Amino acid sequence: ANVRALLNAVLSLDGGRYTTPYGLVRALRAGGIPAPVRSDAAAVRLLTVHGAKGLEAPLVLLLDTDGESPRAESMGVLVNWPGEAAYPQRFVFLASESRPPPCVVDALALEQVERRREELNGLYVALTRTQTTLVISSMEPHIANAGSWWQRLEALAADTIVEAVVVAGVGPTTPTVTLELNDGSELETRPITLKILQNRPLAPVEYAQAAIKKVAISVGEDTADSRLGQAMHRLLEWVSPAPGGGGTAPWTAAQLGRAETEFALDSAQINTAAAMALGILQGEGAWAWDATQLRWWGNEVPMVQRGRTIRLDRLVQQGSTGEWWILDYKSASRPQDQPELLAQLASYRNAVRQAYPGQVVRAAFLTPQGTLIE
Repeated sequence: ANVRALLNAVLSLDGGRYTTPYGLVRALRAGGIPAPVRSDAAAVRLLTVHGAKGLEAPLVLLLDTDGESPRAESMGVLVNWPGEAAYPQRFVFLASESRPPPCVVDALALEQVERRREELNGLYVALTRTQTTLVISSMEPHIANAGSWWQRLEALAADTIVEAVVVAGVGPTTPTVTLELNDGSELETRPITLKILQNRPLAPVEYAQAAIKKVAISVGEDTADSRLGQAMHRLLEWVSPAPGGGGTAPWTAAQLGRAETEFALDSAQINTAAAMALGILQGEGAWAWDATQLRWWGNEVPMVQRGRTIRLDRLVQQGSTGEWWILDYKSASRPQDQPELLAQLASYRNAVRQAYPGQVVRAAFLTPQGTLIE
């Protein structure tokens, strides 16, 4: 997930065309690039076509595929820079593409050809995200667009009848599909017609199958206690250092609601998770959120150890001593009594020592009881 997130970050920077290592590092340091999120195999993922590159799913639904033709741009720039050339052949500030001067008609025509090619590239990406079923949705545009995805694919589709669940009495002409019904209304079914795209042969694409390995990942048991601990971690992840430390509860109602939904908790449980996180923030390790005492800090810090990615709950460097501290959040009151947790924390310390040779690296558990156990 992290490798894919990094690739997506590269592709999202300047369209993935002019990225340099220096520019990428600056963009990552500036923030604003989303990290990989916890996903459920049975969940619906809402993505742009560009963001879905490299992903596949059994069912793919493409929305709004019959948009109007894009309007002519204004106040733009035309650049004719062949890949083999050392510098641009032409660079034109264009006030309006609908009224181009004669000297740029040819350059504008080339630009429009490239745009259409990019549109087809996007369509190819969208079509090849599905493993078995592709559903295409559209609304009738105000002005027809002969080159839209819907117009290209609709003739290749066949009609099929499916049963849609609709709310009774909504209207006899336009069935409304409902996902949830909380008002006790009666349900009925009416047939609606969808066009189903038939299987179409695609040009073969070669993949480096030898480089692909399926790794079995063991997932811990999903219990209420484990979800409480995960919610506590998420709340602590959202806390930024401030002068004096964490202080009072720093989370907004929106953040608490987001964590409650993400980890399937009720209001009492999310309040418990917040109290556990606050116990850590206000305990013996409160200095780890005091901006005046830190030279560097990071949450959920990824590191590679023996080819395996590990993730540190919190890594900070003290400003006065320069010492590095690995801080591991544990909901148990005495994690030091569990040998497997001690071994895990020791492996974290070894990884950081390898990353910062010659520097002092210390490691400790932080518990909701406010203790720091080194």
